[in-house]
Amino acid sequence: MSEFVYLMKNGDLYKLGCTSDLKSEASKMKSCEIISSFKTNDPKSFQVRLLRLYKKKRIPDTNYFRLSESEVNNCRKHLEGKSKLPKTLSDELRIGLNGSLLFASIAFLISFLINNMLIFSFFLSILFSSLPMWSLAIFGSFGGYDVDDLPLFSTVSNRLKGFLIAISMTSSAYVLYTLSHFSIAF
Repeated sequence: MSEFVYLMKNGDLYKLGCTSDLKSEASKMKSCEIISSFKTNDPKSFQVRLLRLYKKKRIPDTNYFRLSESEVNNCRKHLEGKSKLPKTLSDELRIGLNGSLLFASIAFLISFLINNMLIFSFFLSILFSSLPMWSLAIFGSFGGYDVDDLPLFSTVSNRLKGFLIAISMTSSAYVLYTLSHFSIAF
């Protein structure tokens, strides 16, 4: 079910939240102004990423912030979709896969330049490329979310995907390592 992630101004404070009925939420607060909103199927993860982004300006244990004008404009950009800020938990997997590709490329280039052994270089590149996936499996994200703001089991599917990808990468690396030792013996 899609909901709105919003930024509202109430006096000198700003509130970041999510709701299915934006007008009803606005009417709950006296003299508030809706600055911007974004409709999404995964509102909680986007809201939590924004909460983390403005963490230093947050009033403790609330969703209220003391934001500067530039921070309000920045938040408005995120809510209007004019930024590359990930909006769903699934985006964490994409970030991890991009990190894996980067790690694999760098590890392959360095290893091949050092030892000139193709299979061994592939082994090292796949092994290093599994590190972002192991990180996703262990931590549930790459630092974009505060665990306190997310529901308890919300990152389980991402952790499981990261774990399965990390296991398959590590297993593939082991097979290549075994092949590289086998090819050296001949």
